[in-house]
Amino acid sequence: NGKQHTMSTQDQGAEETNVISLVDPEVVLSSFCQQTAPKSLRVTCYGSSSSKTPERYLKEARSLGYILAKRGHVCVNGAGSFGCMAAMNDGVLAGNGHVCGVIHEMFLVDNGYWGVDGVVIRDGGAHRVFQNAKTSTKKKNNSHVSKEEKQQQQEETHEDESDNENGPIREILVAGGNDLQERKKLLVRNCDALIVLPGGPGTWDELWEMACARHLNLNRLPIVCVNVDGYYEPFREILDKAHEDELIKLPPHEIVHFADTAEEAIRWVEGEKEHGSSKSRKSARFSSKKSVLKQTSFFSASPYQDLRSSFYSMMSSVVDDEEQDNNAEGQPRPLKPHLLYSVGLAFLLGTTFGAVVTSSLARRR
Repeated sequence: NGKQHTMSTQDQGAEETNVISLVDPEVVLSSFCQQTAPKSLRVTCYGSSSSKTPERYLKEARSLGYILAKRGHVCVNGAGSFGCMAAMNDGVLAGNGHVCGVIHEMFLVDNGYWGVDGVVIRDGGAHRVFQNAKTSTKKKNNSHVSKEEKQQQQEETHEDESDNENGPIREILVAGGNDLQERKKLLVRNCDALIVLPGGPGTWDELWEMACARHLNLNRLPIVCVNVDGYYEPFREILDKAHEDELIKLPPHEIVHFADTAEEAIRWVEGEKEHGSSKSRKSARFSSKKSVLKQTSFFSASPYQDLRSSFYSMMSSVVDDEEQDNNAEGQPRPLKPHLLYSVGLAFLLGTTFGAVVTSSLARRR
């Protein structure tokens, strides 16, 4: 399931002819769209799903989908039938590109989809780029999926994206569960970058969740907002203000990048993936290893989670201070009083934490 579906050459040509007139002619004729990128990327795109989305936003969304298609990238989006999501799918269709839609099972009928784990029958409401797309259903709880199964899923994804001799990828992933958390996970699974078009609270929620993860160094995904008509200027200002007031540690440009056009956003993403960030960041020290404490609901609940997080944060700051205190020759300087104080306080906090855990376990027995 989830394998690419091959459209006939005749159908592809008819679809392209009908929708290419919607794409900005300057974008269609640009030299950037005439060349395929050296490496195909899986780019997750967020954007509005409102039928009242202004035309200036839809225009840039069509350009985004078209450029991604012509550059050979996979456009992953929420499979919406209206707003920026529909417009970017118009662009993908016009460019005969690869697309993967992620939809929650509760919205299947509302969006005109019928059938799961087989050929999707489109009944008017869904975007035509997903007509006859293959579907696959993802279970809500995949926390017990083995490492081998996860590796197989990733290999299948790359296999689908590399084997394009018979036509473009047209795929629907159906998420389950009682909320939208699984859908959000599927949107970013194995993706290489995030591009955010103008949108409402749902788009903002997805953007800030991934921006938070990047700020915490939980991922290194390039994130760029297409700042059409200054739409995301307030977001840029709030990041600058938070950094100025020392509420966030990383400079704002290392969390979210802002581009004026879709082409500029895609150029930036390709550059980031090819050359990496201009400033290397230290990898997360405590998130790289799975915590034994997180395996039980007892330790994952408050107040123990808050205590554990405080301990981790303090230890991270100690390590960071120690690295910054190294001189240009790489020789460590004498320990400063504030560093000794931090280490002592961390030791005291760790001891207290251990006592609380031991006492709680004893009461449970």
